[in-house]
Amino acid sequence: MKNEMKDRIEIRGCRNYDELLKVVRLCDAAFEKTPFEYFERHILKDATLSPEDTRILIVDNEIVSSVQVFPRTMYLNGGKIDFGGIGNVATYPAKRKFGYAELVMNDAINYMKEQEFKFSLLTTTINKYYDKFSFETLNRELIEINKVSPNFNKSIRKFNRVNDFGVVKNIYEYYNRDGIGPLFRDIKYWEAQFDFCGEDENLFLVFETTNSVEGYIRAVRENDKIKILEFAAVNDYLQIFKSLIESLCYQTGINDFEMFLSESEKQKLQLKNYISKIDSDLMILLFENRLTELQKRELTKYNNINYWLSDFF
Repeated sequence: MKNEMKDRIEIRGCRNYDELLKVVRLCDAAFEKTPFEYFERHILKDATLSPEDTRILIVDNEIVSSVQVFPRTMYLNGGKIDFGGIGNVATYPAKRKFGYAELVMNDAINYMKEQEFKFSLLTTTINKYYDKFSFETLNRELIEINKVSPNFNKSIRKFNRVNDFGVVKNIYEYYNRDGIGPLFRDIKYWEAQFDFCGEDENLFLVFETTNSVEGYIRAVRENDKIKILEFAAVNDYLQIFKSLIESLCYQTGINDFEMFLSESEKQKLQLKNYISKIDSDLMILLFENRLTELQKRELTKYNNINYWLSDFF
């Protein structure tokens, strides 16, 4: 019986748009609380992906399970390192408990090794499941900044993609290139990210003085809070950050904020009066003999990765 089942199974990457669309429908069926358009954005609108990056398991000519591999490059102490993100791990509800997800997950890991990635990252709330694939939990700090006072600031305005993109790109690189965790973004990635990240364009604000943009913030509303997706500036980090969140508060009427704050970001921003809690959703898989011992320590140290939510996979 097991041999018959193996004969009916095919595991590989997607080959065309039609198969990718079937994966979108699969993910939509597997995750009832996540809207269809979320999977459309992350599977169909990310121009950095090839169809092959979407790994699928087929039974009797039907795609029943999937794993998305996201090829990414991370800044690491002034250098750059390639890794694979994992997302959209899905199986049709009626096809669960046959071990399909484990099979396609192992295929995705082998695929990432073939691409010569150094490690893999994923976010999950079922850490024990991914323990079996040798993923390790990374603890980060999620902070709340409450009771922000609203303030109108004439130096702050909405991001204009045509006029501001070049300077925002440069600010991002300046602020993040010596960090641990931010992604390296070329033009192709930036353009794709605008399509797949799902931000609120009205909450992408820039701080400008004498016709020069010196900082920016990206955010979304989430229930009764503002979730900060990304921040960067070229100077006066704390003052620009405070001005931007006060402006967001003025614009939205919401005065409670949330963001991930790594140890390096703490040193940069010098924030005070925030509430911190441990988040354990991020996990890492280190591929054997592909990282130095220093790189391993930097990647796995407590709250050391500064990964912006705008790059979420």
